[in-house]
Amino acid sequence: MCGLAGVLCRDPGMAGAQYAPVVERMCRRIAHRGPDDEGIWHDGPVCLGSRRLAIQDLSQAGHMPMLDPSGRWALAYNGELYNAPDLRRELEADGVRFRSTGDTEVVLHALIRWGADALPRFAGILAFAFWDGLERELWLARDQLGVKPLYYLELGSLFLFASEMKALLPEHPDPQVDDAALVEWSLYRNLDFPTRGTLVRGIDAVMPGELVRLARGERRHAFYFRAPEAVDAREFRRVAALPAETVVDEVERALAVIVREQLVSDVPVGTLLSGGLDSSVLTAIAARYRRDLTAFHVSIAGFPEHDERPYAEALCRAEGLAFVPMELDARRFRAALARTVWLSDLPLTHPNSVAYHLIARVVREHGVIVTLAGEGADELFGGYAWAYRRRRRLQRLRPWLQRIPAAVRESLALLLYAEAELPVTSVRFRDLMPPAVLMVDRFQRQEWLARCIEAYGFVGEADDREILGAMLADLGDFLSPLLRRLDRTSMGASVECRVPFLDPRLVARAVNLPLDYKLGRHADKWVLKQVALRHMPKDLVFRKKMGFPLPIWDWARPYARPDFFTGGFLENRLGLARRGLERMVVRAERWVHAFFGLVTLEIWGRLNLMGQPIDQVEAWLASFEPEPARASVS
Repeated sequence: MCGLAGVLCRDPGMAGAQYAPVVERMCRRIAHRGPDDEGIWHDGPVCLGSRRLAIQDLSQAGHMPMLDPSGRWALAYNGELYNAPDLRRELEADGVRFRSTGDTEVVLHALIRWGADALPRFAGILAFAFWDGLERELWLARDQLGVKPLYYLELGSLFLFASEMKALLPEHPDPQVDDAALVEWSLYRNLDFPTRGTLVRGIDAVMPGELVRLARGERRHAFYFRAPEAVDAREFRRVAALPAETVVDEVERALAVIVREQLVSDVPVGTLLSGGLDSSVLTAIAARYRRDLTAFHVSIAGFPEHDERPYAEALCRAEGLAFVPMELDARRFRAALARTVWLSDLPLTHPNSVAYHLIARVVREHGVIVTLAGEGADELFGGYAWAYRRRRRLQRLRPWLQRIPAAVRESLALLLYAEAELPVTSVRFRDLMPPAVLMVDRFQRQEWLARCIEAYGFVGEADDREILGAMLADLGDFLSPLLRRLDRTSMGASVECRVPFLDPRLVARAVNLPLDYKLGRHADKWVLKQVALRHMPKDLVFRKKMGFPLPIWDWARPYARPDFFTGGFLENRLGLARRGLERMVVRAERWVHAFFGLVTLEIWGRLNLMGQPIDQVEAWLASFEPEPARASVS
């Protein structure tokens, strides 16, 4: 697990060697992704750089960029390939002789032997830059669901790329906010999908499941994986014909195999255990194969309604696992806020990103380098009742809603808009607002959702098609910022976080489950809960889902001051009117997530576009800290 950076020169008079200092600078900015080793290599027009976090084959045999014996091909690689042993055996049978025991060399030789056909065969989390010195061709690619990141920036004849935006930003001659992207972020809090643009004009992302090829001055994009392509009518019908117990058996076996593979490591392994279903079932299955696991948990101090520590502790007692809790409070949260924003490369989509980074630090302090996390289970198995079960209810209510007289519907709509303090007196506002929202991203999310629903065209029930399609769409849309959160916050502490639920083999199985196995009659995530019952006490399986909420208003309250934004990024660089900002501050408790988004946008802008050092931004935030309460003297 590493970070990578590089430069490709498109001018024949330029050489990659000239830009080795640039690549070194970019690698230093993402040194947290790989503190164990650094490598810079150049050949003709290309220069590749790597920062290594050693997980498998800790020797120098795993040094990157890695070259094949002939020196023609080179690879800078960030990730883990879980089916590497199977692919290694196949390549060895084809005559390949390996010099290392790690997975990097497997990726290198798979690309050499099978070309782009290797990509769909990779079961792992990865992003890479692959250079063919004879053909003078550079490949950039990301894993199927985009767990690992990769960005690029074109500057005339130079093409720069890196694992994180922060490596590219200082090389950008004129970084400016992309106004359209800012509007999209303001509405969706997500710029990781469905387009490759970012919040900074000129910096783009390689998309999940995408291969970008650069040769002879041209850049070509092709997707080797899109989620709708994983839907298979024959497999869906096969599963639908099976007894329910057999389906549960198949899901359990698949998950167990994947967890066992992802426990393979030459460094200590742990789990991120929230106490919820997803992380708990992973921890329980992992304990079957490794008794030396440590489970790490975030406990919310002073807010028992948000705290799942009792459930996490109960599971660890039952499994005999080491349990390391971290207590998170308001001051600790605010003290880590600026660094978490800096790591994220975007204003925070989720306030709990701060908790993820702090627990990753604790993981590293305890000598653990690899963890397992439960991301993806909700999207695959129907865990968002507010999205999926509510959608089903609304679909059933829609015919009844149509019977309400138009004048009554119009009045209700106006009341809702007025309650939200929207300009209901504007001409045709109630008609213009919904389409305007959809236009913000040029209808891309609507297009994506339609494609995902069409993938289930063979399903008889229209309601089922809609909900299955929405779940599939969330594997691209809703999941993307969660994966950003996980990657940046964990790698920011030099910790690799693996996501067993998002192994492409399990994804292919889950998207072909009939809806009843997800939104069961009596429980969401029905099939996963049946698997969990085989490994966990029933009272830990069937309890109300909490997610990972934080008391964000209580913790962000010190920033709700009229002078917080004065003279800063929002006011001076984005041109937001002072009175409007002050009005938002007055209403901060009501619009707490919008307010918190503006707070982190201000922090992001100061760090990235105003050039303020992180210690300066931290000191500025600390100036808003309330005075500690003094003990009373009797």
